Amino acid sequence: MQETVEARAVETKTRAFISYSRQDVAFVDRLEAALTVRGFEVLIDRQEIYAFEDWWKRIEALVGRADTVVFVLSPDAVKSDVALKEVAHAASLNKRFAPIVCRRTEDAAVPETLRRLNFIFFDEPQQFEASADRLAAALCTDIGWVRQHTEYGEAERRWSAAGRPRGLLLHSPTLEVAEYWIGSRPLGAPEPTKEIRDFLAASRQGARSSQRLRRIAQGSIFGLMVAVILGLLGWINQVSIADEWRWWTLTRPYAEVQVWPHVLTAAQEQALKPGQSFKECAKDCPEMVVVPSGSFMMGAPAAESQAVWYKTQIPQHSVTIAKAFAVSKYELTFADWEACELGGGCNAYEPSPDWGRGQQPVISVSWSDAQAYATWLSEVTGKTYRLLSEAEYEYATRAGTTTVYPWGNDLEVNGRAMANCSACGSQWDGEKTAPAGSFPPNKFGLYDMVGNVWEWTEDCVHPNYNGAPTDGSAWLKDNGGYCFSRVVRGGSWTSSPDFLRSTARDGDSVGSQLNVIGFRVARTFLAP
Repeated sequence: MQETVEARAVETKTRAFISYSRQDVAFVDRLEAALTVRGFEVLIDRQEIYAFEDWWKRIEALVGRADTVVFVLSPDAVKSDVALKEVAHAASLNKRFAPIVCRRTEDAAVPETLRRLNFIFFDEPQQFEASADRLAAALCTDIGWVRQHTEYGEAERRWSAAGRPRGLLLHSPTLEVAEYWIGSRPLGAPEPTKEIRDFLAASRQGARSSQRLRRIAQGSIFGLMVAVILGLLGWINQVSIADEWRWWTLTRPYAEVQVWPHVLTAAQEQALKPGQSFKECAKDCPEMVVVPSGSFMMGAPAAESQAVWYKTQIPQHSVTIAKAFAVSKYELTFADWEACELGGGCNAYEPSPDWGRGQQPVISVSWSDAQAYATWLSEVTGKTYRLLSEAEYEYATRAGTTTVYPWGNDLEVNGRAMANCSACGSQWDGEKTAPAGSFPPNKFGLYDMVGNVWEWTEDCVHPNYNGAPTDGSAWLKDNGGYCFSRVVRGGSWTSSPDFLRSTARDGDSVGSQLNVIGFRVARTFLAP
């Protein structure tokens, strides 16, 4: 039973936030170890909660990242203001709860949110492992669907808190994905809330209204620009009037000044050497570094078999990157993103800057948002910008190394922090993102390939590397790929050091907009 539960937990990679009273810390230590052994990522606040100023922001981030909130019931927990505040916050995010009993308490004292749920009892020490198996099985139920439930709940909450503006509704193709999701609820999964259903209904109504307005706008533009439309009729048959209007009024004027004078010619591109960098704009676009072709062993070696989610990182296999490509030197920043908005791209979406804009890595962007940026940058440059494949990401992270981390086998180098995570030794650890480029680069000249923010890749989620491509291409639906979620790499400011290993991998729903996820882009070169 335990082996089955462990395999399922590793495959679905569940994240569990443990809410508890400090009086139950000994029990929680044992629970954390039991869940970790079964392949779960345990999110838990280990700091003295009043010891630093932003403790609640850290807890909000941990709860937001969790798939399920495990509430450790005891007489002390139901009286803990902090624990009850965590429950209230998780409920506001539509999180799934798993209440467990370590010490029995009166039913009337249990929060209403938890009282109506089934409990798992841990109050008999000799039955601890069997209870842990039952909890693991419950946590593994329909994780992909549950994560999307959380995602749409958070989107609805942002929409309601902002006064229900049209700009925060879902748009195509994310709306169609959400509608498919709501109609495909697995047996036993939580019922979508009325708020989520209202949010999706408003999004569909908004889409219909937008279509009507677009038709009206098309008619008006046709009357005003008939000569232009006649001259470009063949083109207009392929793209919408709204897209053409955006191109002529926003994108083209921006590109003429900020981008086109700086785009590489074919000769300049073919003269590039590995390690050289280039930038195809005047400012506020990614600086790109040429990464050489080569081969490497992808995946975790046997020496890392005790690491978190090791089973998702095997088997090791040789991958050959046949052609050089370029990778952005830094994570994409808020300045880069805002240039896209100014240039008529990125669906005019404005991510929330929790810790400032400028050179802070852009956060709260979904996989779909990252794709929108890459599409816009490709449009204005005429070149192919895209997300990295997972294989390309590990290759670029390793930069020729075979060590645990890109810089070696130790977390620090001569007492110096090399990244931002929950326990990396940096000034930002566990509290917020660091400005892009705050730590030394790897041997390819790339910064923050691990730590600071998780980064989206092109690949669909697979439970391991059985059948993975060996040519560095993105791994999509074949061999059981789950494409409602995409692979993220590198770990973040809230991650344990285990998730900063060069081999570590995770995944999240394509619509997730979390303050622990950002991205960077790759550039494909022209064939010589």
